[in-house]
Amino acid sequence: MSRAVHEADACLVLANKYCQDPDAEDAANIMRVISIKNYSDDIRVIIQLMQYHNKAYLLNIPSWDWKQGDDVICLAELKLGFIAQSCLAPGFSTMMANLFAMRSFKTSPGMQIWTNDYLRGTGMEMYTETLSPSFIGIPFAHAAE
Repeated sequence: MSRAVHEADACLVLANKYCQDPDAEDAANIMRVISIKNYSDDIRVIIQLMQYHNKAYLLNIPSWDWKQGDDVICLAELKLGFIAQSCLAPGFSTMMANLFAMRSFKTSPGMQIWTNDYLRGTGMEMYTETLSPSFIGIPFAHAAE
């Protein structure tokens, strides 16, 4: 394990989103970060927290350094951010939820067209692909053809 920590680009600490006590889950994960940082203070750590207010405890870790890439992903903050964005752009939270979770539904000719389109869309997947350097400078619409 020690070799893996020293060779890793980052250490990702994920929360159990199904836990009974979010504050206890965050406390346990913050303790994991402290252990990781005590072992290798220069490793980049990304931690997932359940509750926004627990972010403050990370500032007490001496080797925690936002400038070096240490970061926090707060699930409650993400949820509230999605809700806020939905106020500005109706349907935003639904679109984001569909991007992060693939579902499989059967469409049928008896359904309304928009329902079939929506259900078909929820089953779509997103992939990343590295393009060759020959695409540099080409507008997206042209490259998509």
